[in-house]
Amino acid sequence: MKIKYTIKEVKKNVFAVVVPDSYDRCMLFLRVQEYYENPKYKGKNFDIWEFVKYYSRNNTFKYAADWEGFNLPYRVAEECYSNVIKYDTPYDSLMDKILNEINPKGEAYIIGIDSINGETIKHELCHANYYLNSKYKELADKLILTLPKELFDFLKKNLIRAGYHRSVINDEIQAYMLTDYFAHEFCGMDDLTEYHLLFKQTLK
Repeated sequence: MKIKYTIKEVKKNVFAVVVPDSYDRCMLFLRVQEYYENPKYKGKNFDIWEFVKYYSRNNTFKYAADWEGFNLPYRVAEECYSNVIKYDTPYDSLMDKILNEINPKGEAYIIGIDSINGETIKHELCHANYYLNSKYKELADKLILTLPKELFDFLKKNLIRAGYHRSVINDEIQAYMLTDYFAHEFCGMDDLTEYHLLFKQTLK
């Protein structure tokens, strides 16, 4: 199976794995992303076919339709594949190969996108900044503390319902606030423009 991809260091120690085909991109990142932030599979070496059954709704596996971009620390992906004794799919073999190609010096971050010129990269770079830039993370966390408790609880509930682990809630809130604050799965029907502008002004 031939999968088209390129690797580009878009910022220092931020490596974009660019996969134009949405299905290939989603299947390539499935294991490492779910290992990183899925409430059920976080930190676990899981059977890929077990996950397909778990994720399917009405006998339909819509993972490739549900997600566009991916993000995680390089060390987490490396840890994931150090625990995978037997690869389940060609995508696992390719991701392991990509990790060896990147082989960074020091802390690094990986994002999976369709294009370095698209909208998705903006959201994923927010995650990279949150992980690699301690000042950025500190400011983002302080901003999140200023949100009304009712709003924070509402956003947290929406993100958990969408499939995010509790450990990445703040990271997801800051990324959505900066780029996709209007997304229905994040804000429901609420208008978060005021908060978006505050986050954008503070974290620009």
